[in-house]
Amino acid sequence: MATIKFQLQSKSKNAPIYLRLSLGRGKSLKRKTSLSINPDNWSLSTGLPKQNYADEKNLTSNLRKLGTFVLDEVNDSNSKGVEITGEWLQNKIDFHFNKVEAKQLDYLTNYSIYFIDNLKYKVNEKTKSIGVSKATEKKYKTILNKLIAFDDYQSKKQKKTIQTKLTDVNLSFRSSLIDYFSKIEKLSDNTIGRYLKFVKSICLDAKKNGFKISSQLNDFSGFSIEAPKVILSLAEIEQIKNTKFVSDAHEISKDWLIIGCFTGQRVSDLLRMNKKMIEHIQDYDFIVLKQVKTKKTVQIPIHFEVQEILNKRDGEFPPVFSNNIDSNKAMFNRYLKQLCKLSKINKVVNGNKFDEKKKRYINGDYPKHELVASHICRRSFASNHYATELYPTPILMNITAHTTEQMFLTYIGKEPIDYSLQLAKIWQQEGMKIKRKEENQVELKVVKQVSNQ
Repeated sequence: MATIKFQLQSKSKNAPIYLRLSLGRGKSLKRKTSLSINPDNWSLSTGLPKQNYADEKNLTSNLRKLGTFVLDEVNDSNSKGVEITGEWLQNKIDFHFNKVEAKQLDYLTNYSIYFIDNLKYKVNEKTKSIGVSKATEKKYKTILNKLIAFDDYQSKKQKKTIQTKLTDVNLSFRSSLIDYFSKIEKLSDNTIGRYLKFVKSICLDAKKNGFKISSQLNDFSGFSIEAPKVILSLAEIEQIKNTKFVSDAHEISKDWLIIGCFTGQRVSDLLRMNKKMIEHIQDYDFIVLKQVKTKKTVQIPIHFEVQEILNKRDGEFPPVFSNNIDSNKAMFNRYLKQLCKLSKINKVVNGNKFDEKKKRYINGDYPKHELVASHICRRSFASNHYATELYPTPILMNITAHTTEQMFLTYIGKEPIDYSLQLAKIWQQEGMKIKRKEENQVELKVVKQVSNQ
């Protein structure tokens, strides 16, 4: 178990405070915190400043926050297999206090720390809002940890200290990074492609701020590989709906699943729906919410399947599993797989399934219940209602909040040519209506002639 202690190594009146990180098995790391204190005000028994004055109390608070932050980062890095080194520790301390010096920012990891710290000032070009979501910030922190781990791996491999510079981010670096992500980190192809895009974004930001970058950065591209799109058909949703569950958790999950399949919202918006979001507008009830990801306000008519659940629960939405957002999502995902298995959603389909041993997604053919996750709600809504006469694409896009038709079609795995099929179906239906009408008129004429005789 990792532990942290703070120490002084000087008797000067402005002695630097060191953080000592013990990782067990005799391994410990020590780095300066950038904070200092008069040794006379330092308690050897507590390893913290004495609590005689307000300044010392504030310093103690700052050190404790630093210690908590570093321990959290240790746990996060251990869970991802990132090696913890002295450089790693110094980067974390610098990141916490935003103490990266300008002359050090020509290194990729150091500039990444600067970039992440300034995300709170970033203006969203679409929404014109300032700052980014916690999810976006978390993604960049993840890639920072990956880049630190990559430098450590390269240092061990070449038996010398390696720290990637911004000018090193070229096509050769791209190939090495892809190999590392694939063979060492064992990441999926789409995750690798996405991380490359993040690296490029960081370097382009550095360029805007006057730092030199590689002339090959324009060709330093990410990529995405189309993943199989798994949905629940309307028949399968009905099959789940009609299944009786003993567990309350499964019943709650079933209700959220049905609501999700008829509202088309991401799980971050789905699981926070509540009675206060229901608005009565011109004789109709709507769920009105501001999406977490897009910041767009959507107005969703309440489908009769959703209304049935609200009626069953006295006008309330189902309860959540946890007040913690991430825990809530994780529990919902786990229960979804279980309830779909109990509902015998067993059709074998192609998809990507997470392999616990290999710690990566593996493509293959699996029973559908093994591939179910919370996002199936939103994709099922869009796919089940697309290309039907009752649900024009612009109406669906208004609910899902896709900004372009191409984005919407890509999301559900359709091509624009599918519109031709939609039009063919409509014309066929209209033709059949006209044909039946003409046949009825002929029958009426024949009946009239017989009656006259």
